[in-house]
Amino acid sequence: MTERTINVIREAFTEPDEFTSSPLYRALSRTVAAEERLLALAARGRAGQYPTFLFFGAVHQLLLAGAEHQLACYYPSVAGPDALAPDEAAGPALLDFCLRHETELTGLISTRLVQTNHVQRALGLRIGLAEIARHTDAPVHLIEVGTSAGLNLRFDRYGYTLGGRRYGDPASPVQLVAALHGPDTLPDLDALPATASVHGVDLNPVDVRAQADRRWLEALVWPENLDQRRLLAAALDLVAADPPRVLRGDAVDVLPALAAELPPGEPRVVFHSATRLHVPLDRRAAFDAAITAVGTAGPLWWLCVEDGPDPDPRPAASRRDRVGSALRLRDPDGDDHTLAVVEGHLRWVETLQADPDDSSRLEGDEEGRFAR
Repeated sequence: MTERTINVIREAFTEPDEFTSSPLYRALSRTVAAEERLLALAARGRAGQYPTFLFFGAVHQLLLAGAEHQLACYYPSVAGPDALAPDEAAGPALLDFCLRHETELTGLISTRLVQTNHVQRALGLRIGLAEIARHTDAPVHLIEVGTSAGLNLRFDRYGYTLGGRRYGDPASPVQLVAALHGPDTLPDLDALPATASVHGVDLNPVDVRAQADRRWLEALVWPENLDQRRLLAAALDLVAADPPRVLRGDAVDVLPALAAELPPGEPRVVFHSATRLHVPLDRRAAFDAAITAVGTAGPLWWLCVEDGPDPDPRPAASRRDRVGSALRLRDPDGDDHTLAVVEGHLRWVETLQADPDDSSRLEGDEEGRFAR
């Protein structure tokens, strides 16, 4: 393990901007960043895995499985409403827990993948499909890369409330609610293209019917996000009754064969959210090329939620109050459009001022962002 690797891990824990709704993880991150033994443990994950998510997911899984320790008192997911707010004792508790359970944690960190299933992100897929429906009335072949348990692929079985307006199935046990901001209107989210086929691709597909896999997904939900935990459980139960087809393997290797199965000339949609950041830097160009190649034999719509808009076209107040990611769509002509800026878990959507000339090329830069 090189000093450079440890420094990269330390940097991730020093400024954990991703934990916007987890005061506990923000507090515990400071302990990890300052403790070499914890950094060495966190560095045992596979290449490309985001260390903060993987490390805290492993700790959380052991606590959810019943490991008894003072650290559990700080986790609302374990201690319930009596959970303690993070204080000066939380950091030492984390260190002691990790040293006591180093073997189990090493096993989880070195073998598991970060496979967050924020079912709320199905809203981003639905918005993208509604936009695609404005340009084609043909059935589409839907592929999600990094699909994990395939929850987003059952987007058509959920109910949605966006800005007070309802879409989808009002009787579904999975109801997704998001705030709506911005000057423009969205397309009708009930006017969607038919789906000719649905496929997922994942390095390590999650079996929604396996208790161990479900527990790992639950552990990846931050301890304070109790509503998200309940939503995840409802979605897992729904999808377990009819799981979509998910192919195991690296998208770089799997997508060409999958694309060859699709009827020539028929449109296909590739969707991914918070997936590309887990692809090792030296594989990202190949990742992008594999997605692009899906369009060799038919029109390709490439939809993603990965990075923030750059530049951010929103007013200064929006940029200050709502830091979000771009919901981007590349059309079959190769033109790219930012459909909206969204909260990373799609808790809110902000539309942008309509601009008929809003198109540019998306190129993957050395940091893995989509550079505009």
